[in-house]
Amino acid sequence: MRNFFFLTILLYSLSCFSQSTLRLVDSETEKPLDELYTYIYKNGNTFANCGATNKNGFKKLSVRNFDSLSTYQISINYLQYEPVWQNIDLTKNDTLTIHVKKNPYYIHSSNDIISQGCSQYSFMNYYPREPRSLADLPEHIADKVSLYLKNRVGLQNYTDFNLIGGQIIEIDEYKRRNPKSNPKTAFYLCFAYRNLDSGIAMYSSQIELDKNGNIIKDIEFPKTTDKVKLISLSEIKKKALKDGYFKRNKTKIAMEYFSKENVLVWKFINETYNKDYTYLREDIYYNAQNANFIRVDLNKGEWIE
Repeated sequence: MRNFFFLTILLYSLSCFSQSTLRLVDSETEKPLDELYTYIYKNGNTFANCGATNKNGFKKLSVRNFDSLSTYQISINYLQYEPVWQNIDLTKNDTLTIHVKKNPYYIHSSNDIISQGCSQYSFMNYYPREPRSLADLPEHIADKVSLYLKNRVGLQNYTDFNLIGGQIIEIDEYKRRNPKSNPKTAFYLCFAYRNLDSGIAMYSSQIELDKNGNIIKDIEFPKTTDKVKLISLSEIKKKALKDGYFKRNKTKIAMEYFSKENVLVWKFINETYNKDYTYLREDIYYNAQNANFIRVDLNKGEWIE
């Protein structure tokens, strides 16, 4: 009777908590990749678990309420690496080794170059797939997006854009899980503009489309048919330094789009935190296409330690 009791507990535990082992290694060096976050999904669209690898590149793969009739996937999605999306078998006790490849497109931000991506949205009880290229989209959607971009940014700038991320929403499935919702956007697509001569590794903005590929939200880039010519990061830093707005090792620099003026702008950000728990943030804008000073926006407030 006692043995039967322990056997029952064991079988119940296995049904609730199945696990295997994952090991991540660099495909070039064969060295383990530590502190790399991985995600497990159920049936491709439901979050199941997440966690980081240890110093030796290992991580236990586990999910609660394991369902033997479902499929499970491991996802690794960092811009600096090629994406990984792979089915896994959580009933096995062996080690799954994945060789992670570096993304040749990715360039780190530095003093001489900016690299900024897009934010993502969280969806209740639903995980959207994350495209990393036009090939990850339905063909008719990819065609529509390409045509839109060519018309919107001009053929001469089109080749400087690359799809680096996004989210694909299955509208009907999301509504089934969230009956009170009424989503319109089916595709959130993050495109990066690259202009290394101007110090831009990635200036990214997001396009939103409905399920038929109609544009809901425009890309944040000048409407033009001509090649965009920009004042380089190094040149605009010299001007901002002369104007007293650029402080080495303090000032943050970003790029934005002003839709009313239809121009890209260089943005310098200075934040000062005072001993009396007040802070001052200065956002300084220069026209990135002619270097003209635009304005300074001041934001004051209090901070808590």
